Amino acid sequence: MPVRFATPPAHGESLVRDSLSKLSARQNPLSARGVDFNILQVSQPHAVYDLRADAIVSGGGLASAVFSGYRYLVQREGAVEAAAEVQTDAQGNATTVTHINTGPYVQATAEALTRIAALEPVSKESYEVRLLRSAAIYVMALWLKPESGGADIIYPLPPTPSGLNAEQPYSADGFIQAVLPLARRRSEGRGTDERAVP
Repeated sequence: MPVRFATPPAHGESLVRDSLSKLSARQNPLSARGVDFNILQVSQPHAVYDLRADAIVSGGGLASAVFSGYRYLVQREGAVEAAAEVQTDAQGNATTVTHINTGPYVQATAEALTRIAALEPVSKESYEVRLLRSAAIYVMALWLKPESGGADIIYPLPPTPSGLNAEQPYSADGFIQAVLPLARRRSEGRGTDERAVP
């Protein structure tokens, strides 16, 4: 069965397009690559959830992940060029584009969206695609949330820190156990050289 995406927030796509238009007027990584902003397309968004390292250490698991907005992939002639993230208000209306990113997780997301469709559970059940982010331990993953009765699937995006395998599906518990040592080191003040995840 095909995966599905969250219902887009009101005004989300128009905010992203406005931000791209403003970005095109100044030097940026996209213009440096010769991207024609006039032909960029904005995909359907996926919801973004943030999982704090201290929540992992205290046993919160996926249930402690906090919704933080929506992420749109920006494409040019079928190739993904960037990702734009928006925040929403209490009524679900998009209010702000927090950033437009061109880093490694952009292409990794596009490739993972193709690969997860071939996972056996996905062929049998419908899942909502979410982005799960734990910035303090430099982890981003696709979170496949079953729409009825199945188990959550976590699909880490490359690059991943040591101890977590990119592009390997994990159960919710398996994922938490894999990142728990990373979260503990971070909470204890070690591993401070980890880069923040955009």
